[in-house]
Amino acid sequence: MSLRGIIFDHDGTLVDSEGVHFSIWQEILASMEVSFTKAEYLLHYCGVPTRKNAEDLVALHKLPITAEELYQVKQQRLEQRLNATPFPSMPGARTAMAQCQQAGLKVGIATGANRFELDTSIAAHRFGDFVQATTTRDDVARSKPAPDTYLRTLDQLQLSASEAVAVEDSATGISAAKAAGMRCIAVAYEFAKGQDLSAADYHVDDLTAAAALAISLR
Repeated sequence: MSLRGIIFDHDGTLVDSEGVHFSIWQEILASMEVSFTKAEYLLHYCGVPTRKNAEDLVALHKLPITAEELYQVKQQRLEQRLNATPFPSMPGARTAMAQCQQAGLKVGIATGANRFELDTSIAAHRFGDFVQATTTRDDVARSKPAPDTYLRTLDQLQLSASEAVAVEDSATGISAAKAAGMRCIAVAYEFAKGQDLSAADYHVDDLTAAAALAISLR
């Protein structure tokens, strides 16, 4: 079936957020005398929902705090950071969405981020000029790698899974898209390069190439 829509991930795909997430985790863990390296983040935590990261970090390092408390600390630090400086847009993000819209594709965002994070990015970078549907982890019972965020966005766009393609940068996100029955384009930016993205149907170097590929599938 020909393509009628494209659904973008948010963190690490549309916005350069993973470096911010890493630095906040590093700061929090350093205050508990735990060393946290970029290599460790890339291997185990990049692209994974924050609550799951908190659970894994508490268990691994036997932290003197519950997973829920750690999650809340992380979210408070992130909101403080975003209130001062939104996540920077990835190169070509607006151009890619504009090209897809002009080609007649419906455009959505399905993210493991919360509503505050996504709305901050939409306002800062005017993604709302192109996006017709959005789903965050606040809108579903299960976050990625479950398919819920993609299934809800497909429903909002009134598309079947076969009529849309996902654009992702993480193994977790690719799993979510594939579980929803969608084709998936992997974009390997800096924080994605340490992950296994082989389950994606297509692999490109940037968002402009992802948009061109999606348009060619119409």
